[in-house]
Amino acid sequence: LERSVGAQRQLVADASHELRTPITSLRTNIETLTRRPEMPGADRERLLADLNSELTELGRMVDDIVDLARDGAEASPAELTEVRLDELVAACVDRARRRPGGDVMIETSLEPRVVVAAPERLDRAIGNLLDNALKWTPPGGTISVVVEDAAVTIIDSGPGIDAEDLPHIFDRFYRAPAARGTPGSGLGLAIVKQVAETHKGSVEAGNEPGGGARFAFHLPAGEPPADG
Repeated sequence: LERSVGAQRQLVADASHELRTPITSLRTNIETLTRRPEMPGADRERLLADLNSELTELGRMVDDIVDLARDGAEASPAELTEVRLDELVAACVDRARRRPGGDVMIETSLEPRVVVAAPERLDRAIGNLLDNALKWTPPGGTISVVVEDAAVTIIDSGPGIDAEDLPHIFDRFYRAPAARGTPGSGLGLAIVKQVAETHKGSVEAGNEPGGGARFAFHLPAGEPPADG
């Protein structure tokens, strides 16, 4: 219990620090709109677009913070159920393929596998890994998604992960220098790690020899479905 309370306090402290920047930016832009009623229409539209983008990012960050706070405990027996891991991953891939603006091919090799898991948490973790792969894969690139045994492996064709970033890749609010100009809260991969650990599993990050990042999400041993 003491460890859990300490973790919650640390999350609140980290979140308070990270929320200051987007809130300050929102306040500045709102004050600019208020003080300059004569602002040309084109400038006003650009500022409103910035405000909308900042609000969207702030909302995502708050959602991620809530998920981290809510899902820190081990999955309860009431949440756990038998899940077809291959089908859950296939649904996540289908959503990723429908995202606008992406000229990226997602290849799959999904071994039928049943695991005991909290499906909503698992869906969020796999979705976050796919979001990360889409963020770093250039147009025309390929993402590989493999389900084998009780592991999900996602390999992108982006630049890979710098050696100095690898030890911190799953830290809360950590953003690699190359990612600081892109949307995101810095919490997506932290949520992936937390979901893995609350299922008594693990997640690993590394680089492929030919280029690209590789994430392997491991759950406790699963079984083939009864229907084969």
